[in-house]
Amino acid sequence: MLKIISFKICPCYQRISVLLEALSVNYKSEFLDLNEVPEWFIKISLDIEPVIKTEDGEFIAGLNKIIDYIRVQYYSYFDALDTRFMSDNEHWLNLANEQYINQCNAQRSSVLDIMFYKGKAFYEGLERIEKRIGYHKYFFGEKLSEVDIAWMPVLHRADIIKDRTGFDYLAEYPKLRIWQKNLMRTNIPEKSVPNDFDDVFDKFYLNKSTYIGRLYGSKILTEDTLSDSLCKCSL
Repeated sequence: MLKIISFKICPCYQRISVLLEALSVNYKSEFLDLNEVPEWFIKISLDIEPVIKTEDGEFIAGLNKIIDYIRVQYYSYFDALDTRFMSDNEHWLNLANEQYINQCNAQRSSVLDIMFYKGKAFYEGLERIEKRIGYHKYFFGEKLSEVDIAWMPVLHRADIIKDRTGFDYLAEYPKLRIWQKNLMRTNIPEKSVPNDFDDVFDKFYLNKSTYIGRLYGSKILTEDTLSDSLCKCSL
């Protein structure tokens, strides 16, 4: 069985697990401690990107290489997805990858002004995809596509922030909010993260050092010591 080796809070991990969940491919997950990354993992993945161990025992590191492997190895499973408009896919898939880092930088900001400054690229990305979204249930129509899957980690995390703090990153993007709601209704995002993801998310993003963490009110947790390096991984 395919195994993903990564970190619980990593959006790149969720990008892979969301795809496998959507394809109904069985997989296992092994989660590492971001504060004590083992040497063997660093040697395989220099930028602390996810690693998969294939059924043949091969290790593959890096989000894009892993996605390419899944496309080839589980080609027939992609019948479950809308695979039209492949030439249009690439741009929006790449933008989703960029947004993982942009979103992390925004959400880890200490004050509102800094969040808007660090989040400039994040909001520009949201603006670009808002203009592209139509009025279908999903990105291309009534069937999930790889674009929907790639954006699930972004929209899932924005949904968590809104639920816990009241701050809505999508407030100015009505079509994005509808798209987000439709994707959340698939229940794939919640299946794609570990059982204790809410606690891990709270500690990483909603601690007292972040603006959105202080919005958490009486539920603010103690400052977390997890490394910011996860926001800087090379995609």
